[in-house]
Amino acid sequence: MKIAICDDLRFDRTLLCEYILQYAKNNFVNIEVVEFDSGEEMLTSFLEEKYKIVFLDIYMKGIDGVEVAEKIRETDEDCKIIFTTSSLDHKGEGFEVAATHYLIKPITYKRVEQALNRCKKILAFDAKYIELPLGKETVKIRLRDIMYIEAVRNGIVITTEIEEYKIHMPMAKICDIIKDKRFLRSHRGFIVNMQHIIATKENEFVLKNSFTIPIRQSGRKEIKCAYMHYVIESQKDNHCSDFIV
Repeated sequence: MKIAICDDLRFDRTLLCEYILQYAKNNFVNIEVVEFDSGEEMLTSFLEEKYKIVFLDIYMKGIDGVEVAEKIRETDEDCKIIFTTSSLDHKGEGFEVAATHYLIKPITYKRVEQALNRCKKILAFDAKYIELPLGKETVKIRLRDIMYIEAVRNGIVITTEIEEYKIHMPMAKICDIIKDKRFLRSHRGFIVNMQHIIATKENEFVLKNSFTIPIRQSGRKEIKCAYMHYVIESQKDNHCSDFIV
């Protein structure tokens, strides 16, 4: 796994790198750390490399850490961003770029360990997948990639952002297979992945691709409440709900 550190202070970069490598050794994780001394250099490399986690100093000469994070989010929604900072002034911006964690300087190994443990939990969650029969073969579909599942004649259609999978399986069976808090059966013929919902209307959910998923009339209030509960819990789990000081 590749981790990037972006900080214009060499001492802070070196110390953070030591803590990350110590964490890798203690937890038997293979980690490669790449260091950058400016946001501009970081973004140039980001176009070429894939980093699972990025430690970003907020206050740097030139482009600052928040601006770097905004640029990262234009092309990568999955990268886990950890801000390092000496001030509490930018918590709002952290939510806007879906920062996973904050580290307040001076940084200690314990704080780095907490941050990486949170990232490890989220990365494991993102990697979950199901295996389903597709013709004579078996297909692996990552749960986070599924936008919705629709009941059709003789089976179901699983729609991801890239492609569709026609599976000969009843809706009841796929409901038994997918035991994951992201998925909500909003209608008899639809299961929606709440990660992809961007808006709620009177009788439907709107997804990122502008597709709409119907909400059944019976139990509509409970379905909308379930979605709001998911949103609140996801913000606690996936974003920086507080500073680590």
